[in-house]
Amino acid sequence: MRDILVSTAGTSLPGNIKNMLKNQADCENEHLKKYFASKDSRKIAEWLCQLDDTDRLCGAEINSIAGIISQGLLHGRFLHLVLVSDTEDGEFVGNILTGYYSDSSNKKSRFQNTKLHKVEGLTSDDAKRFKNEGLKNLVRIIVSIVRDYGADRILINATGGYKAQISFAGMIGQALAIPVCYMFEGFNEVITLPPQPLSFDFEFWLRYYEIFCDLDSVLELDQAWVLPDDRFDVLVDHIESDGKHYYDLTPTGLLFHETFRSRFKAKKELLPTESTIAIEDRKIVYEDNNASKHKGLKQHLAKVVKAPFVSGIYLYYYNRDLEKKNTFRRTSSNSISEIDGWYSNDGAITKFTVKTTAKTIQERDAAIVWLNENYLAQ
Repeated sequence: MRDILVSTAGTSLPGNIKNMLKNQADCENEHLKKYFASKDSRKIAEWLCQLDDTDRLCGAEINSIAGIISQGLLHGRFLHLVLVSDTEDGEFVGNILTGYYSDSSNKKSRFQNTKLHKVEGLTSDDAKRFKNEGLKNLVRIIVSIVRDYGADRILINATGGYKAQISFAGMIGQALAIPVCYMFEGFNEVITLPPQPLSFDFEFWLRYYEIFCDLDSVLELDQAWVLPDDRFDVLVDHIESDGKHYYDLTPTGLLFHETFRSRFKAKKELLPTESTIAIEDRKIVYEDNNASKHKGLKQHLAKVVKAPFVSGIYLYYYNRDLEKKNTFRRTSSNSISEIDGWYSNDGAITKFTVKTTAKTIQERDAAIVWLNENYLAQ
């Protein structure tokens, strides 16, 4: 039951209205000219509600959504998320559209909830920012909606916006198994691209999950990094500046990472078998027998030890003057049954070993992902 629509929006609507007003006599639509001059989005939305939603004057976004609704591609109208560019015109159009789809007089296509989301960095003024920030934020916003509501409730309308944005929105839909709709200019019908997940390699992601997490934010290194697989070439950006090397995921790399984070939840068969040790009997052995010197540590470990495949936890390092990112990762010995955990808080760090029931490298790697996604993921 698809009842959530995610729409990319461009700026054709104000252009249509502006051209119409330019070609009319001064006495016609005087009120609309005032609304347009003052950018009164609510009044413009009310005026649009009086038109037929297939009228070309309404713009590509409204025309395409009219087609989506008339073709029965949505089974309900619970939520409409309007994604606009990081520009003044983009926000103006977004305000008109959210007003239009919230207006009580719009019986034909009104949604129960309509939200505007400006995609930071999605601007034509800066190509690098568009690629490195805008497209990544587009991925994060759509992935967030998928996490909140599930892919099976969502439909993407990729008709409006920059061409690169439209193309990438379509790619996001394909990767996350969400149908993508598009209306070509001059067409009366919407075409639908059925969800056909891209041939991303799940085992590749699982093997290098830690690297993807490290690259999820910009990674600064003193020396060039030789990545362990050639397939990273299209997934990672590298910039050298003032003797420093900066690495982060490309928009495609971020989509790759987020796609498998989403799909991993359904792959419970990859996890190690459940521990035969009862939760209350699983040992947490503290370094120096001191369980209270690191704020929040005891509560954190109490959750970790309850993971189904965990048999015990042993602490081996504490530093009150060192802080790093919380994580679960492979041990330095690359042990199959053991996982390293770092807990950092209040300027201090504690490192510990998690004993698991993993019997293969894949089970160990799946356990690492599970611990990170359940206890650390935002």
